[in-house]
Amino acid sequence: MVLLTAAKNTIFQKSNSDVNKLLDKDKVEVKAGEKLDIQYAFQVGEHCFVKLQQELGSVGKLGYFFQKDVNVEVEEMRGIWLTNVDSAVLHSQPNIAKGLKKLKNLGFNTIYPVVWQRGFTLYESAIAQSFIGSSITPDTNFQNRDIVAEILVEAKHHNFRVIPWFEYGLMTPPNSPLAQRHQDLLTLDDREEQIRLKSHDNNKPDEQVWLNPCQPKVQKFIVDLIAEFVQKYPQIDGIQLDDHFGFPVELGYDTSTQELYQKENGGLIAPQNHTDEAWVKWASSKVTQLLKQIFDAVKVEQPNCLISISPNPQGFSKKFYLADWKLWEQAGLAEEIVLQVYRSNVLSFVNEIQKQEVIEACQHIPVSIGILAGIKNFPASLHLIKQQIQKTRKQKFAGASFFFYETVLNELNDKSKPPIVSRNLTKPQDLFG
Repeated sequence: MVLLTAAKNTIFQKSNSDVNKLLDKDKVEVKAGEKLDIQYAFQVGEHCFVKLQQELGSVGKLGYFFQKDVNVEVEEMRGIWLTNVDSAVLHSQPNIAKGLKKLKNLGFNTIYPVVWQRGFTLYESAIAQSFIGSSITPDTNFQNRDIVAEILVEAKHHNFRVIPWFEYGLMTPPNSPLAQRHQDLLTLDDREEQIRLKSHDNNKPDEQVWLNPCQPKVQKFIVDLIAEFVQKYPQIDGIQLDDHFGFPVELGYDTSTQELYQKENGGLIAPQNHTDEAWVKWASSKVTQLLKQIFDAVKVEQPNCLISISPNPQGFSKKFYLADWKLWEQAGLAEEIVLQVYRSNVLSFVNEIQKQEVIEACQHIPVSIGILAGIKNFPASLHLIKQQIQKTRKQKFAGASFFFYETVLNELNDKSKPPIVSRNLTKPQDLFG
């Protein structure tokens, strides 16, 4: 058990805003010498962000102390994403147990396991059954299991934070039941086309379509899906969304969205140029409105469930995916940022983490940096990874998170491939030292 001791009379507050501007319900006094059991504490500017084991007054479990007012061991956030693609770590309970034990030995303390991928949940969902026609992915590795329950049991043994990741957000493959059943809820470009090429792997285009966040039926589905999850698994520490929760800026030219734009903009027709400032501002506001609905629904179910966002840098995230995480952070809708700074050289990495909006966010909420440890067929060097870790420490970020499990642990299913990361990762200091 980790203890926090108040070194002087102080305040436990919901945010680290000026305490005099906070509502009474968002702050509670803590007397000098009072001891509190905590789950974790991360550095945020002059404050520490903590999760208490027990709720404290109307603030609850999540909140901030001035770091100089308390005696507590502040941790470095050390996270990693667990996927069901190019990885078998989630394919069985023994794999989960073995994987989390290895991560603990490497010094990790936070996991982001995927639970929503390619138009399916990886757990049993009544909302998914009703909307998609399937309560869980058809992948046999996840049938007749509850991977979230299995993860939570193993994570408790090692004191991991568990923040499940709704990876695909509004995105889904065009041949998925989700897309096929709800063609009317997909958003289109100005040529009335819906398919976008997200990325390429082995020269094969990865085709995706996007649910329309302006559609009330889409809003209800996404909000209900996440609220159901939070209600079903109250032990989780949070939920995570990323850029896929937004949608490509060139979409939104379907009839219903265009009519809504016209209605809300005094009869003006939406600009044909999708980079137009007015269009980007309006369309991104629709994503923000959906996030607000999710935030409110989650907090009704579990007030202490953290809302984590793992976006690309602001310039890319808003410009291309209408995901304005800077605004979300300022509005209190993002309670943790894990910024994906996937760069192949140190200079471009440093340039991104020194952006003004990143520095400002670090003073408000826990911000850690997502580091690319490699993807299939594209390894990253251990030397580069360790350089990037040191750069995040120099700027006093809350910590770092790695994409993804297999490239850190070097346990790709294809054992004939050369190691992506050194097999000598047997002690915490090998990666984090």
